[in-house]
Amino acid sequence: MAEELDIEILEEKHLSNPEAYKLLKKAVDQIREKEGSISILLSKTLHYLSEFSKMDPESAEALRKVLEKYDLKEETIIMIINICPTTLDELRTLFELEEKIIETDTANEILETLKSYCKNK
Repeated sequence: MAEELDIEILEEKHLSNPEAYKLLKKAVDQIREKEGSISILLSKTLHYLSEFSKMDPESAEALRKVLEKYDLKEETIIMIINICPTTLDELRTLFELEEKIIETDTANEILETLKSYCKNK
């Protein structure tokens, strides 16, 4: 049975994979320093976030600020950062949560912006 942690939640925020990686990495480093090792779950989660992040955490934070200027919902911004769509059709799919129509010019502008943030894998 897993050990319960006595933790006070200070803030709740949606995170992209790269942002979650950055926070989890910091926590894992502290746990390793204190206890010498980490659980398999933490190790696998950290590995997953590392493998499936399509940009570094600093780029994700910067891109989040850029995308917020388009007045998109936080969930949409997170999906864009996590997926890094490369076509208009892929991006339009991510706009499903929006309660407004995103103009084609705006969508193309977002796609152009993504090119400088997303890793080419």
